Amino acid sequence: MKRTAIAAAVLAAIVAGAVWYFRGREEPPQPKAEVVAGIDGYLSGLTSKGFAGAVLLENDGEVLLDKAYGAADRTGGRPVTTATGFDIGSLVKPFTATAILKLESRGKLRRSDSISRFFPSAPPDKTRITVQQLLEHTSGLPDIVDAASKPLGYTQDYDYEPVSRDEMVRRVLNAKLLSAPGEKSRYSNSGYSLLGAIIEIASGEPYEQFVRETIFEPAGMTRTGYLAPGWQRSDLAVGYLRNERWGTPLDHRWLSDGPSWNLRANGGMLSTTADLAKWIHALAGETLLTAAEKKALFDLYVHRNKRGARTMGAAGSNDVFDACYLWYVDENRLLVMLTSSDAWRAEEMIPDLAKRMRRIQRAR
Repeated sequence: MKRTAIAAAVLAAIVAGAVWYFRGREEPPQPKAEVVAGIDGYLSGLTSKGFAGAVLLENDGEVLLDKAYGAADRTGGRPVTTATGFDIGSLVKPFTATAILKLESRGKLRRSDSISRFFPSAPPDKTRITVQQLLEHTSGLPDIVDAASKPLGYTQDYDYEPVSRDEMVRRVLNAKLLSAPGEKSRYSNSGYSLLGAIIEIASGEPYEQFVRETIFEPAGMTRTGYLAPGWQRSDLAVGYLRNERWGTPLDHRWLSDGPSWNLRANGGMLSTTADLAKWIHALAGETLLTAAEKKALFDLYVHRNKRGARTMGAAGSNDVFDACYLWYVDENRLLVMLTSSDAWRAEEMIPDLAKRMRRIQRAR
């Protein structure tokens, strides 16, 4: 679920495009096969140091690399494959945002709505919060809150505390605002959990069911979700924290219908590199989003780098698993990476891979 301050800074650099664009430091172009072989060799060499993960790289619609590295489970020696599932953390948030946009298109809500439309018991200081502010992280709500509705620092146990939707809503609505709604940007996982509850109330369906029907199925994503893909432990990468076995997300306590609402709608889904690539392909196409929906989503998540080219970068982590994708919208280039150890973070490795891939693009 969490993105640390360091991770957020890295993501900001990725989105800005500063990770590989340096004026006056142009590197010589290389043949495509040479660049890909260099990336593959680099990642393969890290497996002896405990690196495990999956990587998918595309350029102009061509898959350059789609490969898994290292052990999914060090104990049994089970290898990571391209079908192995990883926790994708905050990469869930764009799915939640898209679901909100779909409900707006269906007339079920407006982004300008006060959250009191869905939570009539919201206290006066929360009635000024809008759905749009939740999407933008400008609601003033804390990142996460405990049972006493106090802001918390993130811990591993928080994600798997068995908290129902109603209890999550109670905690968030009773939490003290850190700033007035709309005044400041403050990253808030609890705000996205509240969006998950709004999705259920407005649609009349469970969150995962609505997201699956409106996003995953149209995009052809069969291996993304909490329970819907039918994950088994043997399908998943085992996470390692400080070189100790942390396990898979299924080794930690979930509710009967999915993870805790501390995690629901803001993180914790399981996916593969191939499915995340399908998500980006769907965004690039015309079948998933209307023009208005695409504009609204891009306004939230797409930025321009130093060259003025549009990029969409997203990263997510629970401090064990780490997931990242970087899509160069105007240059038709995509990098997706999933890792399963705190020693090797996808969002910190993708900038180097992006820089290497840039050499191919400059060779044309």
